[in-house]
Amino acid sequence: MKTLYIVRSNPKEGWGQEFNDWYDNVHFPEVIKVEGFLSAERFELDAVNSWGEQPYRYLAIYEIDSDNVAGTIENIKNAGLNMSAAIDLASVHVSVFGAVGKPL
Repeated sequence: MKTLYIVRSNPKEGWGQEFNDWYDNVHFPEVIKVEGFLSAERFELDAVNSWGEQPYRYLAIYEIDSDNVAGTIENIKNAGLNMSAAIDLASVHVSVFGAVGKPL
């Protein structure tokens, strides 16, 4: 079953460069090594936004390839990942979505 692990976050004020460097060069490589994680991609909120105020500037989408999603989530929680002082942990929001229907 295709599952997406979605993380919305913000850097601390004035820490944008460090935040992006950490995500690209430390965090993503670590996450991809965790059993069950297949891919990772990041996005920045576009200035062309017609849905009102958005609290998150960055979005990370991780694809999980596992029949045991709960086990994969435990794997990431217990992976001992290196966190950065640049991420505003109070702003982090995580969601897990499972595929429904067939892709077009």
